[in-house]
Amino acid sequence: MSDMEISMLDRCTGRQLKELIALASTDEKMTRNWLLEVGDLEQLESLLTEMCTGAGQSGGALLRAACSPDTPVDALLTIKSTAKRLAVAAEGPRQEAAATLLYHLTIAAALGHHALNISSKAAAERLGLYKDLATELPDDELAAIFEKAVGSFLPESDLGS
Repeated sequence: MSDMEISMLDRCTGRQLKELIALASTDEKMTRNWLLEVGDLEQLESLLTEMCTGAGQSGGALLRAACSPDTPVDALLTIKSTAKRLAVAAEGPRQEAAATLLYHLTIAAALGHHALNISSKAAAERLGLYKDLATELPDDELAAIFEKAVGSFLPESDLGS
């Protein structure tokens, strides 16, 4: 972790640190329903745009980059870090879920498109969550990213099991 990231963590309130830890958590029960709630591409883009207002970033651009198979790993790492910051600054569960979904999208995109785990946690720890998101997200484009990530671990025929 860089000095800048450590410095940012030092300035977080207890609540913000708890939310950041929850973001990295594999507790599927806690996050799954909210992720499905904001799992429509247009709704997710709207929430991210709202959260990025005044930050000099475009929520839509972040989302498009996370979804693109052409986005390089370095860019996915940057988006993942941005998603963490957005989660800490979130105002309410919908915004937190949007940031969390962006976070998981970047990890899933790196797994599916680059066969690389960009998380400090073992990718297998997220397999159950990613299988659920692949089958239950209301947006086919978002679901396909998680499906591809799951496919990097299991034969395609095991996706529905």
